[in-house]
Amino acid sequence: MATETAFVLTLLVLCYAVVSGVVKRWYVAPALIFVLVGMALGPFGFDLIEGGPDTSTFTVLAQLALTLILFNQAAELDLSAVLRRREVTFRLLAVGIPLAIALGVITAVLVLPVMPLWEAVCLAAIVAPTEVALIHALLADRRIPERIRQALSTESGFYDGFALAALLAALALASERTAPQAEHWGWFLIRTELVSAGVGVAVGVAGGWVIGQSRRRDWMGDTWAQLATVAIALVCFQVGEHLHGSGFVAAFAGGLAFAFASRRVGHHPDMHVSDAAAQLLELLVFALFGGYAVIVGWREASWHVVLFAVVALLLVRVAAVSVALLRSDVPMRDRLFIGWFGPRGISTLVLGLLVVERGDLVQQSLIVQVVVVTVTLSLVLHSLSAWPGIRWLFTTDSPATRENV
Repeated sequence: MATETAFVLTLLVLCYAVVSGVVKRWYVAPALIFVLVGMALGPFGFDLIEGGPDTSTFTVLAQLALTLILFNQAAELDLSAVLRRREVTFRLLAVGIPLAIALGVITAVLVLPVMPLWEAVCLAAIVAPTEVALIHALLADRRIPERIRQALSTESGFYDGFALAALLAALALASERTAPQAEHWGWFLIRTELVSAGVGVAVGVAGGWVIGQSRRRDWMGDTWAQLATVAIALVCFQVGEHLHGSGFVAAFAGGLAFAFASRRVGHHPDMHVSDAAAQLLELLVFALFGGYAVIVGWREASWHVVLFAVVALLLVRVAAVSVALLRSDVPMRDRLFIGWFGPRGISTLVLGLLVVERGDLVQQSLIVQVVVVTVTLSLVLHSLSAWPGIRWLFTTDSPATRENV
């Protein structure tokens, strides 16, 4: 990244920080603002930011951002609440996520008939993951019932592991140079999910115990404890990738284990620095995304691409969540709220980059167009609907429900 680009992005972050409180009160996704500014400052605008000759800078920033986001989500997850609502959690994870991917595949086959089946699976897995970090202001609103905030946060954290496994399997099957064998796929699933999770747990427990013990003995100050937390998240990712597993699964599992181990030794981790670093990296990614991908993606996209993105955002997830929570104690309005507020963001971008870098697909450019259109539409629609959605939830909410907030 050029010095001038770094300087411009630094000024952009500073300017946004000045008005960040106003943006939060209006429930606008900060990523949307950075995308719009990136479009203005990119090569199709004032040409003040430069992404480099390839996607390497963008890829590194996106991977770092997603790693910290997943680690932080897991570390801040209230496991006791998850266990209390284990039936809802199980339904969303075991039924909702596979159903969303399956419906996405059907939509891709019908709307984008030029796409081979396994590439349709790749596309469905890419656009399925949700990211609550994009609607952090909404989840921070304590007026929203805890069960809704907990469901969105838990589902978002686990989504990446499921989608990544589906994507990599489909990607290998769709690539022309791959000759899969049954033994290979058995080991692949174990390595991607179980080994990665085991690595994350081991690193997280060790890191949480070491930091906790150091804090108890007053060997480490608050600032370094928070910086060490960031380092542990990155170690989880790197070790997971080094073992040819999933660094993102390792990061999420590591966050869970880190928080548990820290509290066991009497240390309550402060995630402010880690949260700030994750948000900063994510916003820089979206600035580059706006500058280099949005205009090109929309310019080349056909109406088929836009239709797929609209169906994926408006129908697929809502239907999957509604079916998953059928006959549960979750009211219909809450199901619709959970189903709608599943914005697509950094996870979809990272999975899309995996296709670009690792895949050998016939419709690779079409998949890239869908990613661009889906993410930008999601940022706009979910930002515009956040405040009306909250008003709708409370105007239809019963007094008994409001007592559970």
